[in-house]
Amino acid sequence: MPNQAKVDQVSDITAKFEQAKSCALIQYQGLNAIDISTLRDNVRANGGRIEVVKNSLITRALANLGITLPETLVGPTAITFCNEDEVGPLKEVDKVNKTQEFITFKYGVYDKKLLGFDELKQFLALPSKSTLITQLLGGLVNPLQRLTYSMRYNQNQLALALKAVVDKQEQN
Repeated sequence: MPNQAKVDQVSDITAKFEQAKSCALIQYQGLNAIDISTLRDNVRANGGRIEVVKNSLITRALANLGITLPETLVGPTAITFCNEDEVGPLKEVDKVNKTQEFITFKYGVYDKKLLGFDELKQFLALPSKSTLITQLLGGLVNPLQRLTYSMRYNQNQLALALKAVVDKQEQN
């Protein structure tokens, strides 16, 4: 019979899975304390959170959401919860993975669906929320800049034509 503390932990983790826009289960074995602290700070700065949780509690929390893992989780597992941006915090984890190769992605969860390793890599290829906002603003500003340039160009051409007419009349 499970004790009340573990039941509370499972319900807490389940609530965090439900609140997060996306999540990833990662294996972080091999990172030292400084690297883990830096990673947590970078993920937090991008609107996410990393928590180390027992594998059995993760499995039960996912089962509460109707998600079953195809295999049993092995080794130390951390959950990256993405609360503000679906991809940004995961990209921070992927940066560490590319430089130090101590972190491996196990599974991802998006829209209460389990993402395998390949699907998670495709998910990571998406631009982050801040990148999309920047691209949108650039797309909105570009036509206005072109309009401003063309209006200034026409004004300059008119001023040059008037100056040429004045100069020609002064010579005559």
